[in-house]
Amino acid sequence: MDLKKLSVFLKDNGAPAFRIKQAADAVYKNFAASWDEVPVLPAALREALHKGLRIHSVDNLETLVSKKGDAVKFCFGLKDGLKVESVLLNLLPEKWSICLSTQVGCPVRCPFCATGRKGLKRNLSPEEITDQFLAAAHYLKKTRSQKISNVIFMGMGEPLLNYDSVAEAIRALAAPDRVGLGQRHISVSTAGHVPGIRRFAKDFPQCNLAISLHATEDALRSDLVPLNNTYPLGQLAKALTDYIGSTKRRVFVEYVMLEGVNSSRSQAARLNSWLRSVAAPKYFVVNLIPYNRTGGQYRTPARERIKVFADLLETMGLEVTVRKSLGEDISGACGQLAG
Repeated sequence: MDLKKLSVFLKDNGAPAFRIKQAADAVYKNFAASWDEVPVLPAALREALHKGLRIHSVDNLETLVSKKGDAVKFCFGLKDGLKVESVLLNLLPEKWSICLSTQVGCPVRCPFCATGRKGLKRNLSPEEITDQFLAAAHYLKKTRSQKISNVIFMGMGEPLLNYDSVAEAIRALAAPDRVGLGQRHISVSTAGHVPGIRRFAKDFPQCNLAISLHATEDALRSDLVPLNNTYPLGQLAKALTDYIGSTKRRVFVEYVMLEGVNSSRSQAARLNSWLRSVAAPKYFVVNLIPYNRTGGQYRTPARERIKVFADLLETMGLEVTVRKSLGEDISGACGQLAG
């Protein structure tokens, strides 16, 4: 949905200026997916819009709903034939979050992630990012009469390597005259792109920052998150210290639990030490993510081992959550999106 194109189109078709707000509200506030769903516009204008200007730049090729009904995965087709996936997650009663993709594939190539194994095809445009939200919001309105409460840039791709498009998408989602989502309901996850973290702190101090950490030793982290070769843990620590100092916001630390790799007691202690070298424990929420199968060599630790790891961190003074894996039966859980 491109408001500039919409404005030009309406002007060229002789529509009065107030029609722009009516059309924009229909899309961004009421989540219309076709101009037939906008009765406030005259029939002739709706017909012209239907022929000349699409609402969504993505096509919903497939929708999969998990058996429990708490996850919905969309496969969206793009104009060049490529595909991306987004997932709606019902984390709390009637509270839906959407995990948005920012790239087709991902250049970071984390070996435990299905997206990473595809490599990067291209960046998404701002419209291709926001239209994932609009299409999912339309689905949720039609099927459950509910709305999306939170947006998480944690789907396919490394958001901060497509910074300008992600920034424009955030502004569209947060703008009061568009979706109007509060910035504190928007989270961006990064594998540790240091320049992007610094830009993000300046541009969006009210949004949430999540770091895909997974290890606190450079050698191991470089194996799990190859971006660490470019921005090692020392640089990441300094960027996070500066981020917390300037925003006074907590950082969400994502830690995928891999059996025999990063789930030992000693690694829990190292995680605690590394975080304390960055800032006081009150500035972190550690989100432990049981590994979701993606066909690789890795295994998920036993539930008891994850609990021991979490309990150790809590006794060290850290706030810890264990991610509830939603949508694994539709390959929609963390790390499983592959288009």
